[in-house]
Amino acid sequence: MTTQPTTKNNLRVLFLTSKLGFGHTRAASAIENELATTAELESEYLDLWSLMDEEVAASVKDGYLRMATEYPDYYQKLYDLDVGLWRQLSGEAPADPAIKAFLSDQRQRWFPGRNNWFNSRGQNLDQGLLNTFISLICSNQERRLHRVILRSILLLMREVLVSRLREHIVRYDPDVVVATQMYPAALLSNLKKKQNFRHIPSVGVITDYGLHTAWVRPQTDFYCVATEELADALGKEGVSPSRIRVTGIPLMPQFRHVTSEEGARRQLGLDVNRRTVLVTGGQYGIGIVKPVADLLRTHPGYQILVTSGSSQRETVKLKHLERQYPNQLQVFGWVEDMSKLLCAADVVVGKPGGLSVSEALACGRPFLATCCLGGQERHNVEFLRRNGMGDLIDLARLPSVLESMFSPGGDLANIKRRAYDLGKRDGASRIAHLVKQVWRLREVQPDLGNTADRAG
Repeated sequence: MTTQPTTKNNLRVLFLTSKLGFGHTRAASAIENELATTAELESEYLDLWSLMDEEVAASVKDGYLRMATEYPDYYQKLYDLDVGLWRQLSGEAPADPAIKAFLSDQRQRWFPGRNNWFNSRGQNLDQGLLNTFISLICSNQERRLHRVILRSILLLMREVLVSRLREHIVRYDPDVVVATQMYPAALLSNLKKKQNFRHIPSVGVITDYGLHTAWVRPQTDFYCVATEELADALGKEGVSPSRIRVTGIPLMPQFRHVTSEEGARRQLGLDVNRRTVLVTGGQYGIGIVKPVADLLRTHPGYQILVTSGSSQRETVKLKHLERQYPNQLQVFGWVEDMSKLLCAADVVVGKPGGLSVSEALACGRPFLATCCLGGQERHNVEFLRRNGMGDLIDLARLPSVLESMFSPGGDLANIKRRAYDLGKRDGASRIAHLVKQVWRLREVQPDLGNTADRAG
């Protein structure tokens, strides 16, 4: 007698994200929204930082942003997994004085008076490991034992996070795991490699225009990428084409059918005939006050729209400018629906996160980056430059670059058309379709083996 396979009516998806920047979570929300329209969906989000002690997570995030803005060379080396830097962090080589100074200052900002795990009280495991790590890195005594302990701490930190991820997956029991950030994706791959979780399919969604090798894991069943070039880069790293889908970066539904420039300006109460620039700094409002102030001073004919993100300090400064220039500047806080602001603008100026660039292109707008934190943002700038859709420019050049774009010979209309053609507006639906395919195959054949070979 043959037993017929049984299927569940509801799809359970676990999204692995990171709230350091909002793009990874926004990408997951776009996929979730698409899934919910065509399936009985249960979903849950697991933020990478929730796997850590709250104070440790806050200190590391703060350190990440400080390093990106104040120590860009070290940040780029950290992102590139530079061998020399990692030898210093693992105790194989003496740490540079600048690294010691940065780590000591960071510990003093968040854990004043706590030198290390072994002689301080009131610390939990995460705090103890972090403070011990910093103490050993900053020690002026070069001991072989230090190197052993440092390597052990790094391994233990990873295993602690993997163990906590395991507990979460066991509790939630997802049908499919979708990762929109590389570090939780790497933790999941480590878990699948060592534990009995290979039956849970995983989909990695790369939300930038370049590849970091931390994404490349045999245990990731599928990759969803923005471009053919990114698919080729994965292929060169040994990833089978059967595991790669060129979907575009997932965007929210409002980007599927964007409004006209005139319509968006009328909805926002703007002059439909004035040159309009949108300045955005992402979730943290990084680097936006100076370009706005410069444009207000040098180009009084422009309409300037600004999103200040969640930064209260930047918002206060911008609101002051808005009162000075009420007919020229409109300031918005954190905006859930960016499509109207993007469509109302002629050009977007800001921080080149993957989602920010993708949303601008989906609305047919070029993107000028006035700051770049390196790492993945460097890939995004290179993508814009390569396709003639934007570039990284010095703040001092911004007024003249905009003037050139708006001039009769600036070809702005054609650039907008090319940007629209380059933009992908259906990435979320493509990824949702893949997730449902994987789920249905698993329901019918729980032990089907390599899912990638069967989900066409």
